[in-house]
Amino acid sequence: MKNKILLLALFISALGFAQVKVNPNVGLTFSKLTDNTSNVIRTSYVAGFDLRLGGIVNFVPGLYFGNVGTDLRYTDNSATYEIDNSINTIQLRTLLAVNAINTRVLRVRFVAGPTLHWTLQSLEIEKDNIKNAIAFLNFGGGVDIGFLTIDLRYEYGLTSVFDESGTETITIDTKNNILIFSVGLVF
Repeated sequence: MKNKILLLALFISALGFAQVKVNPNVGLTFSKLTDNTSNVIRTSYVAGFDLRLGGIVNFVPGLYFGNVGTDLRYTDNSATYEIDNSINTIQLRTLLAVNAINTRVLRVRFVAGPTLHWTLQSLEIEKDNIKNAIAFLNFGGGVDIGFLTIDLRYEYGLTSVFDESGTETITIDTKNNILIFSVGLVF
């Protein structure tokens, strides 16, 4: 117990010496499932914030609310079905960023790390058929011009969207890949 308290105290004191920036932002998401060539890319939204801890190399934890998914179109017994696979999620990002350019007015960075989406609600597919936690590998880059920040990231699906007890018409091992374009402020 004493070791854990000491470790926590060291971590908090290290944060006090690190540069800390807050980055609230909003963005558009473009997502597509991996297994069905007839589905379309769905445009949706994401909003939240992250913290940038460090200088040239940053630890970037973030908390977001978003809507991801894709419109499914499939044929079963010669009937065509359309399903709005829209999923509301809480997203936890733990990224590592490296600033390739790091001046007061201009920063160009590359980011990578894991992201975890917790499913809150699914619009047309029962929530029991969607996994509660879906893992992604997030990578991309961004630019800060003064206090304005612009990011383009790709979330590569690592785990299936659907639960093993999922629907019979959708492949269980279906992953979601998401392109994210966001703008925000950094201070």
